Amino acid sequence: VYGNVKSLEEAMRRNYAPFYLRRTKEALVSFPDPETGQVKKLFTDRFVHTASFDLDGEEYDFYDALTRYVEDQSIKAAQEDSPRSRALTFTMAMLQRRFASSVYAVRRSLERMRDKRKKILEDPRDYLRKQMEIPEDLDDLPEEERDEYIEEIENAAISFDPTLLKEEILQIGRLIDQARALEHREIESKLVKLKSVLAEQEIFSNPNMKLLVFTEHKDTLDYLAGDGQDGRPLGRLREWGLKVTQIHGGMKVGDRDTPGTRI
Repeated sequence: VYGNVKSLEEAMRRNYAPFYLRRTKEALVSFPDPETGQVKKLFTDRFVHTASFDLDGEEYDFYDALTRYVEDQSIKAAQEDSPRSRALTFTMAMLQRRFASSVYAVRRSLERMRDKRKKILEDPRDYLRKQMEIPEDLDDLPEEERDEYIEEIENAAISFDPTLLKEEILQIGRLIDQARALEHREIESKLVKLKSVLAEQEIFSNPNMKLLVFTEHKDTLDYLAGDGQDGRPLGRLREWGLKVTQIHGGMKVGDRDTPGTRI
């Protein structure tokens, strides 16, 4: 970037530079070796491999039923231009993303949606429809703030019609039952593939091997690494005999460096 050391020193003295160079971390290298002039990569190479899997019959039936529910609600949302319709469209898209993460994650979302609708039926006057706009950077917000915003959006998406609410509660209830049946069967295609990948990476046979697993949703994190307390499930990784620790966006920054969260 700088033609010589003098121009760099001048920029440092002024504490100002008219330009900067941005590189991906894969392109970053060390300073040249004084003797050989050679440089070394600061980060190791990353090799990306997509572990594909196919849904089985019962999983596809659930996906089909969820898709029909999403499509029906999206059609209703398209018939009006209001904050409620926009919130409803967002909520429907969120459900499909949750299903892509795990059956448990979408089931927990459906249960929260059902419970909110039941609460409205119990005391409709206590419910105040929220007028709001969905921020473009919603996915980039801290997890705790994003979840609070999503909850408000879900509330705004709920219809006031008691008859429609009752019908939707029944429809959501059937989806929840399907999801629970899949979980009790304990043969989730994505989970089976995960276990296969862990075995290939010698996670089960080598106690010194460590692996980072990222999840898009906190519910899926609980599904994999939950401790079985305070309503959380006992995580599948724990059931498989693995030692796990976790950090997530809802934790305070200082809590992420405690002995219980170190990898």
